[in-house]
Amino acid sequence: MRSPRVFDGQRGLIVAIFVTSLCLNLLVLTAPLYMLQLFSRVLSSGSIATLVALTVGAGIALVFFMLFDALRQRLISRLGNRLEAGLGPQILGAVVRGTGGVQDTQPVRDLHEVRGFVVSPVFTALLDAPWSILFVALIYLFHPLLGAVATVGIVILFTLGVISELTGRDPAKAASSAARDSNATADEILRNADIVRAMGRTPTLVGRWESESFAAMRFGTRANDRIASMTSLAKMVRMFLQIAIMGTGVILVLQGQMGPGMMIAASILLGRAAAPVEQSISGWRLLLQARLALQRLNALMSEAGEERALMEMPEPQGRLSVETAAVVTPARQEPLIFDVSFQLEPGDSLGLIGPSGAGKTTLARALVGLQPLTRGYVRIDDAALTDWPPEQIGRYTGFLPQQVELFRGSVAENIALMDPDARPSAIVEAAKRAQVHELILSLPGGYNADVGPQGRFLSAGQRQRIGLARAFFGDKRLIVLDEPNANLDPAGEEALSAAIAGATARGAVVIVVTHRMSVLKSVSHAAVMEAGRMVRFGRATAVLGAEVRPMGAQVSEGPRDAKIEILRRRPAVEAQLAEGVAQ
Repeated sequence: MRSPRVFDGQRGLIVAIFVTSLCLNLLVLTAPLYMLQLFSRVLSSGSIATLVALTVGAGIALVFFMLFDALRQRLISRLGNRLEAGLGPQILGAVVRGTGGVQDTQPVRDLHEVRGFVVSPVFTALLDAPWSILFVALIYLFHPLLGAVATVGIVILFTLGVISELTGRDPAKAASSAARDSNATADEILRNADIVRAMGRTPTLVGRWESESFAAMRFGTRANDRIASMTSLAKMVRMFLQIAIMGTGVILVLQGQMGPGMMIAASILLGRAAAPVEQSISGWRLLLQARLALQRLNALMSEAGEERALMEMPEPQGRLSVETAAVVTPARQEPLIFDVSFQLEPGDSLGLIGPSGAGKTTLARALVGLQPLTRGYVRIDDAALTDWPPEQIGRYTGFLPQQVELFRGSVAENIALMDPDARPSAIVEAAKRAQVHELILSLPGGYNADVGPQGRFLSAGQRQRIGLARAFFGDKRLIVLDEPNANLDPAGEEALSAAIAGATARGAVVIVVTHRMSVLKSVSHAAVMEAGRMVRFGRATAVLGAEVRPMGAQVSEGPRDAKIEILRRRPAVEAQLAEGVAQ
């Protein structure tokens, strides 16, 4: 099956642009034909009527030239708009899903770059370049010697274009990569501007960005210099070609082999044939950048096209099971999590504790589908999480990450995750479930209060509690909270405990990652993570009490009402995963 491409579905519009280009380049013959008729008919006969008729005919042809040129520009503009409007949501959706490992907005910028190239004069020049062959063929009809001169000149210009491609491709690619790194560094500095300013590290980090920016400028300058050299040489060749065609034409006129009208017409045709080639060379840098962007977009769309469509499942009840889950990344030799297994029924809640770097956040992200598993399964109602359509299971999943960021808009819009169709009653209900209704009403503007860019108009604790309300919005069956009390005061922690109790009373499974033991008073189960392993799991009172003992990884078939579910070590599984890591 063919992979999707950027220009798929645009065939009709591209054919229309090609047809208008054909008509335009045929109408370009108006001036040389008019010149031929002046010398062959008007000057020889002295007929003013013939001159008037020829002039009127040429004027009508030029009116059609204007109409076709305007039509082509409109079609090209529509092509650019259709590319951005049609592919923009698809590209951004693929970035959000993490397709191809992309974590920034570079594909969106690539789409803008491709659109900018399509509506640029360079794209128009490329459309006109193939018709240079037609103009050279007409020059051959005037005289073979003139055609030979034109052919040599066009071949030289084409060769300069190839040289420009070969010499500018690698520097342009390096400049594009360095520019992406520089932009990423600038984004990081701006996201952490408060830390940078408070700790007086502005010169250091600006210097780091400057070094990366300088690398981009160095490679870009190298590419520009090479392309500029070819452009200047192409201009010289074109002007010398005009001189050569006129000089050759004069010789042929003096020898009586052709008339002066043919000589002038040949010069006009040669200028028209050489112009798009020269313009393409001068815009080669833009062409190289657009081609790199197009390649990246095609690769992203190819990977996105391989994602299979999933059948919608029945409404989940919320039963959660994790089976021998493991996560291994190329950046680390040791697994982030290894052989983790547990089960929770609707209405259960789990407090996940352990030292920093134990794998708690990795497990939390895996539970909501953000972290792919190297092996094992996360199951909702016995169906693997990867078998659920992301949009469907997402409607029943609430997630609060460690770093809470809000969207630019109102409090209500952020609770509803910018859903324009969200009912106000559902937004207020989510706030009440999260115990933040009174807090929101105390803000100037209440639910209509503007949170500012990334929620900067609110404190860290307020952002976290509004993020909690967002996690409770809708009919959630699985709620995962990663350190939800990191920025909360005692009153906020009490509200959090009440919110967790309310969610479990409605039949949801709630998982809380925390370093504070106070939250564990409101959960039914607790688990301890150490070095990527779940070493303890069971009833919260048992896991946190004196009856605890370290355990391995697999849940036994013992009775569910046991204080601690007994876990067995699995040497064969450990050896298998270790071998995979080594490979």
